Amino acid sequence: MSEPTGEAADANVSVHEGITYADREAGEMELDLYLPDEERPPLVVYVHGGGWIAETRDNVPDPERYAAEWGCAIASVSYRLAEVPDDAGPEIQGMYDPTNPTPRGAFPAHFVDVKAAIRWLRATAAEYGYDAERIAAWGSSAGGHLALLAGVVKDVMDLGETFDGELTKSVAPDTSGAVQAVVSWYGLTDFTFAADHAPGIPSLLLGGPASDHPKRFEQASPLTHVSADSPPTLLMHGRADEVVAVEHSRRFFDSLDEAGVNAVFYELHDRNHVWAERIEDIESERVAMDLLATEPTPSQSVYSATHVDEGETPEPLLDTALPAGPAAIEQFLARTIE
Repeated sequence: MSEPTGEAADANVSVHEGITYADREAGEMELDLYLPDEERPPLVVYVHGGGWIAETRDNVPDPERYAAEWGCAIASVSYRLAEVPDDAGPEIQGMYDPTNPTPRGAFPAHFVDVKAAIRWLRATAAEYGYDAERIAAWGSSAGGHLALLAGVVKDVMDLGETFDGELTKSVAPDTSGAVQAVVSWYGLTDFTFAADHAPGIPSLLLGGPASDHPKRFEQASPLTHVSADSPPTLLMHGRADEVVAVEHSRRFFDSLDEAGVNAVFYELHDRNHVWAERIEDIESERVAMDLLATEPTPSQSVYSATHVDEGETPEPLLDTALPAGPAAIEQFLARTIE
């Protein structure tokens, strides 16, 4: 086990920074691990946002605090980001930071890395002391898409024939990459829908417009892969989101419900992307949880799908009177992976 390399804000959390989980041609892929002083806690794998082209694993809401408060280990993972060509539009160029040290690669490299991180974390659980059988994925925006995809596609090799030649399992290949629960903040779920409403980044990510690559757009969409075996899911999305339309989470919730999967969907009134009130106020995920906890708390509508076999007692994923924010996520994790 590596020695802690950072001083946790909470004395009961040890921090291991810059752990290499994969060595790619483009460079080393790393993660940061936050371990609470608990015996075999469950693990939450956090996947950052940034439009698949920007940000780093530092773009995570206060992991030391929530590792301590929730009693969960938290791993914030890097994944290869998409290359940005010189002729990309101003919106994409505005997000791109050429000094970002994260290795670059073409989709499905993003998904391959997230699955590799999950397998590596499960394979090394005994070394660090968390429970390999209780793992949730949590992601925001582009990371929400990748977390949802990791939930509904159990094995990276199952993503689809369209990507067969681009899928690899070089990291802990005999270990499961499945997760037992998913939390998505304003994650994209349907690239075919996105292609009609925000074509720029999906086309960049998937190698061209949907008209040229319909199968890639379909297979990269978490919505395509929902089944009765999908894990319980907590969705949170702003109704006023101008970056990833709330319709993405609406469709995904409905699909989970139809498949008989337990899910909860928080739709926050008057909140934009990253929980900002206006698009010009959007900041990073580092402060996003604080925006949910402001007073007064955001108005919300909550939809719950609870499925039981005949004769069984319904067990909801959480008490829907809870406001969106850390308490709701904590209770969801407690009822799914604890």
